Amino acid sequence: MSLNVSVGTAPINWNNVDVPGYRPPTPYEQMLDEMAQAGYEGTEIGRDFPTDPNKLLDDLARRGLRPASQYCPTNLRVRGNHAADIELVTRTAKFLSSIGVDVVVVADSGSPERWAMAGHVPDDAEMSEDEWLSMAEGLHKIADACAQLGVRVAFHNHAGTYVETERELDKLMSLTDPYKIGLCLDVGHLLYGGGDVLDVCKKYGDRIIYVHLKDVDMGVLDKCKQENLGFREALYMGIFTEFGKGGLDFRGFFNALDEHNYSGWIIVEQDTTKLSPLESARHNRQFLRENFGI
Repeated sequence: MSLNVSVGTAPINWNNVDVPGYRPPTPYEQMLDEMAQAGYEGTEIGRDFPTDPNKLLDDLARRGLRPASQYCPTNLRVRGNHAADIELVTRTAKFLSSIGVDVVVVADSGSPERWAMAGHVPDDAEMSEDEWLSMAEGLHKIADACAQLGVRVAFHNHAGTYVETERELDKLMSLTDPYKIGLCLDVGHLLYGGGDVLDVCKKYGDRIIYVHLKDVDMGVLDKCKQENLGFREALYMGIFTEFGKGGLDFRGFFNALDEHNYSGWIIVEQDTTKLSPLESARHNRQFLRENFGI
């Protein structure tokens, strides 16, 4: 294996707004300090990060960190939302371009109903054909706007949204132009939604331009399915575990990335941790170094 990648992390590992009250928030400066202490090369941009590009770049550079990307939830299922969502993502892409980042991560925003059935989505919960077409059209518009800024769009499959299952991802990939819409493959969310990571890599390896790396506690996942628990409950229960303690075939996944000459960011995410965020961050970074040399 000869993966040439950058390994970063994300603010969600310290401060996750999806689990209110889970733990006291980590201040911005402390969070960056801990990212650097744990050995990461960079970070995604959080919602409470500085909006001044020079200030942000200086804060990161002083710790040896680089900016990776930023996550943008959208509701392109509704055509009436297109203008606002295009403006949101384009504004984000403009900021990312100003700090030297060339990928913006876009996802569906989901709904309370989908959050409740995440991990056990029935077939009749999928979008209508018109909603699928609306999402694809919206993504193409966003891609065209971002391309003018030198920024590519990476669509993020996400539990609790309308692109969670492998079948839903297949549908979106079939409706979108591979030259315009890349894939931010979140292996944890794919496993959570019942998908096959290696199968998705085989089908869409050339479209993967960004990676969110998680491991999944299969015992928690089984409990969530048996008891019909939603995604928020799963997060509180620690659905995403420290690397090597869950069900992800890391070696198979990295081999698949290597076969497609992947050379982008691998962003380590866990969302909620039973250890302190710093302890989990260190464990996960060390796991990748010791087992895979990255």
